[in-house]
Amino acid sequence: MACGCCGGGFAKVSKDSFGCSPARNKGAAVCSNKRTIKQADLEARVLDALANHLMDPDAVQIFCEEYTAERNRLKAAAAGNRKEKEQALARAKRDHQKLVDAIIAGIPADQVKDRMIELDARRQQLERELEQTPAPDTVVFHPSMAEAYRERVTRLIKGLGSAAGMEEAKEALRALVERIVLTPAAEGAGLDLTLEGDLAGLLHLAAGAEGVNTKKAPDGRSEAFDIYEEIVLVAGAGFEPATFRL
Repeated sequence: MACGCCGGGFAKVSKDSFGCSPARNKGAAVCSNKRTIKQADLEARVLDALANHLMDPDAVQIFCEEYTAERNRLKAAAAGNRKEKEQALARAKRDHQKLVDAIIAGIPADQVKDRMIELDARRQQLERELEQTPAPDTVVFHPSMAEAYRERVTRLIKGLGSAAGMEEAKEALRALVERIVLTPAAEGAGLDLTLEGDLAGLLHLAAGAEGVNTKKAPDGRSEAFDIYEEIVLVAGAGFEPATFRL
């Protein structure tokens, strides 16, 4: 948790309350945010946020469009790179065959031996690279992703009340939250809570919910939500559907 005034951490200041550590340890010159929040209130607001605010349908729609476009752009670039390697492989094979034909025609083999070895090594390298670079498919997102996410979060929250599933539910819910920022409210004596969700975790949770028919990768995972770096690429452009204030 972070203080929205100074960026410092929020920590327990009493048995059941949290407050800004720099404001208490370093004084008003560093931070004047002396407001506190009860642990029970904090937990209730975070759970409500996860269940009802994160992955808002309108925000998800925009994010899906942005993310899908970026994924498909990257896949198109990968396809172009694959085509270049296929062309290079074809040239290497043609050049190698020309040298074989030259030997058959009477050219001494020792004059072309080194070039043939070079071309053969190049051919093998390109073939290995192409084996590791499958032809990309277009990415398509399921339109019910937000609904599936909310359904799964609701189940996890219910799991908090079960002794058998409590720890697992806690860990799963905790993984969805990247940062909590607490800022003095403009009105009243309370704190506004800004919850920043982990987009990768949110998408994985949505994709894993029952009823979502996403494409599977060879290892069984949902291919559409598997590349974290590409999620960051899109989200890093300033689009943050998983961030909101309560």
